[in-house]
Amino acid sequence: MNGINPENGLEPVKKSGAFWVRRNALLWSEVEPKEGQRKWGALAGLENEMKNASRDGLSLILIVRSTPSWAQKFPGVTCSAVKPDKLAAFGSFMRDLVARYSPPPYSVKYWEIGNEPDIAPELVSPDSIFGCWGDSKVSYYGGEYYAEMLKVVYPQVKAADPQAQVSIGGLLFDCNPDNPPEPSSSGKLYDCTAGSFLEGILKNGGGDFFDIVSYHAYDYYAGTIGAFGSSNWHSAWNTTGPVSIAKARYIRSLLMTYGHPDKSLMNTESALLCISKNQQCQSEDFASTKSYYVAEVYASALAEALQANVWYSLTGWRDSGLVDEKFQPLPAYDAFRFSASMLQGAVFVGNIDQFSGVKGYEFSRKNQRFWILWSQDGADHTIQLSETPTAVYDVIGTQLTVSRNLNLTVAPIYIEWNP
Repeated sequence: MNGINPENGLEPVKKSGAFWVRRNALLWSEVEPKEGQRKWGALAGLENEMKNASRDGLSLILIVRSTPSWAQKFPGVTCSAVKPDKLAAFGSFMRDLVARYSPPPYSVKYWEIGNEPDIAPELVSPDSIFGCWGDSKVSYYGGEYYAEMLKVVYPQVKAADPQAQVSIGGLLFDCNPDNPPEPSSSGKLYDCTAGSFLEGILKNGGGDFFDIVSYHAYDYYAGTIGAFGSSNWHSAWNTTGPVSIAKARYIRSLLMTYGHPDKSLMNTESALLCISKNQQCQSEDFASTKSYYVAEVYASALAEALQANVWYSLTGWRDSGLVDEKFQPLPAYDAFRFSASMLQGAVFVGNIDQFSGVKGYEFSRKNQRFWILWSQDGADHTIQLSETPTAVYDVIGTQLTVSRNLNLTVAPIYIEWNP
C-alpha cells in the first residue's frame, strides 16, 4: 500500500480478506540524520499507519531502508550499502527501532532489510526506493557483504524482541543464474550475475542471521486471455505456471544446499503486469486474465508453502491494480477476495494431475475439501468427477451449475465437497 490509512484504500483492503500488508516507508536517514540521534517524530505519520494495521488485524511487513549520508558505503547514494565501520551503528538503530515498535499499539513483527538489494547502485537513481547493495565488481554481486550486515543486525533485533522476524530485502531475482534466458534477437546475452546475490549471503554464513527470504515475482500478460509468462525464468502459463513457483523452487534448492531448508519464503511483490503500448491493457481480456492469475498465484503460493504472497499493489503499476484510481473494485479484487475466503485456513493436499491438459490443486479446510482447476494448454476440456460436488464457483465466487461433468477453460473454477 502507499499508506495504511483510509485515503489510500484501507477499507477495501480490510474487506478483501487480506492478512498481510507491506509498507516501504521506514527511512533510517530520517530518524538518524546524525549518528546517535533518534528523531522519532519523523515517523509520526508512519506510526499511525502501524497502529491502523495492528487495530485492523493486518500483519505488517515493514521495510527499513535509506542509509544516512554519514553511513553510506557509496557516498551520495541513499539506497547504498552501509560502510563497514558503521554496521554497528545500523545494528544499534535496528535494536532501538524494534524495541520501540514491536510492542502494542504498533505490534510490528516483520522487518525487511532493504527492498531489492540485489541491484547495483549504478543501475538506479541515488535515492531509489529499491536497491542498491549489489556490487557488480565483486563475486556473488555483493551478497557476501550483505551477509556481514545481517551478522551484526540480526542479534540486535532478536535482543530487542525474540519473536521479531528478520527478512532479507525482497530480491528482484531478475533471472535464473543457472539457466539464463535465450539471447536477444540481436544476439546479446542476458546478464544474470545479480542472481547470485542470495548465494553470496549463504556462502558467507548469512543463513544463520535471517528468518525469511523475501523475493519478487512478476508475470507479463501475453496478449490473449489466460496467457502470461516470464521468459527470464523460462516460465509460462501453459508450462510451469506463475513464475513465483520457479523462483521459490530455485531458492529452496539453494537453502537446501547450504543447510537451511527450513527458512520461510515470502513472495512480497506478486502481480500480473501489462506493458503493451496499445489498448490491450484496458481490455476485458486482460482484466479477466488478471483475475484468473490471482486465483492461480495464490493457490500455487499455498501449494509451495509460502508464508506470504503480497500483491503489488492495491492501486498497482503497469495496470496491476486490484482497484481503480477511485478505489473501486476491479475483477481482480473480487478474485482476490474470493481466493482469500477459500484459502483461509486451508491445507494443501496435493496436485490434481489425472486430467490431460488440466492444472489443479486439492486443499482441505475443516470438514470440507476443494479443488481449483483450469485448462493449462488453452483448450477446452470436459472432465468427469468421481462424485458430485457440493458447489462449484468461478474465480469471483459466482456459483456455477453443479455436475459431475464439468467443462474447463483457462478460467479457473473452485469445486467443493462436504463430507
